[in-house]
Amino acid sequence: MSTKQEVLRLLYSTVDKPLSGQDIADQLKLSRTAVWKAIQQLKKDGYEITSSTKVGYQLSRQTDLLTLEGIRTHLGEQLQDWDIQVFEKTTSTNDLAKNYGASGERVPTFFIAEEQTAGRGRLGRTFLSPPKSGLYMSICIFPEGDLDSISLITCATAVAATRAVESFIHETVGIKWVNDLYYHDKKIAGILTEAVTNIEAQRVDALIVGMGINLHIDDAIIPEDLKPIIGSLFSPQEIPKSFSRNEFVARFLKEWNQCYEAINSGKRDFMEEYKSHSIIVGKKINVISGMKTYPATAKSVDNNGHLIVQTDDGSIHSLSYGEVSIRPEN
Repeated sequence: MSTKQEVLRLLYSTVDKPLSGQDIADQLKLSRTAVWKAIQQLKKDGYEITSSTKVGYQLSRQTDLLTLEGIRTHLGEQLQDWDIQVFEKTTSTNDLAKNYGASGERVPTFFIAEEQTAGRGRLGRTFLSPPKSGLYMSICIFPEGDLDSISLITCATAVAATRAVESFIHETVGIKWVNDLYYHDKKIAGILTEAVTNIEAQRVDALIVGMGINLHIDDAIIPEDLKPIIGSLFSPQEIPKSFSRNEFVARFLKEWNQCYEAINSGKRDFMEEYKSHSIIVGKKINVISGMKTYPATAKSVDNNGHLIVQTDDGSIHSLSYGEVSIRPEN
């Protein structure tokens, strides 16, 4: 961890009280000069740090700058072997991850941006990604498990996201099979899982897991036809002062890694959480599979992440992919 990261982590941990330069130097076993230089670098990066010769340094609670140092501070010693890349603006974090996955590198890497100019969701749909309104992120990993295990990644990501969100808002978030998060009956997040494949070797070389979440999107920029569907975690006027994007990202990554380790060890406990958060089980739905659409009832989600549906003629089907919509109640 760099000197700047160490100083930032200490300031975060004592955000309610100032620390003198000597206190910081003593705790981190640094020189006063090294502390001063780190503080100047943090201020240059955009962190709001007040300083007084008689009081010391204090990080403002209003600072919510999305940075590598901020994320690393909240991660602590976890995921130190990962590369984390932070962007103010990019075309698509999934595209960055796919390019990286095809490059031959093998280091697990996390890409995150504050804006996407070409964000996309499932089936090539556009994913609205305005600046400073949400978080758009992608994980690139190199799995060694079989494809059945890989198919659980989307479910694991949804569970990790609900855990992270609920830890801040203390309310329940719903999951719409297989990859959308809902809050107050509106979609606030979507997940897109893709792969870099080696056709000759018939293997997956890299797995890409992308997620976009609306934190506080302005209703005015949402297209009229999407306003009944698209929501956000907070309104732009009601963002809690205690909410930190860096902390949220770190919490999501910790939860995601825990779920991923469970998959690798053959455990699927997180699937019980996935099922309990489902907003479609027991509902009448329309199943959309390619050019075909048919009515059914969502009966359950199994431990493989498949949706079990019953059609109107009573037959049972297990869906490993596809799309569903909830039918309006009469």
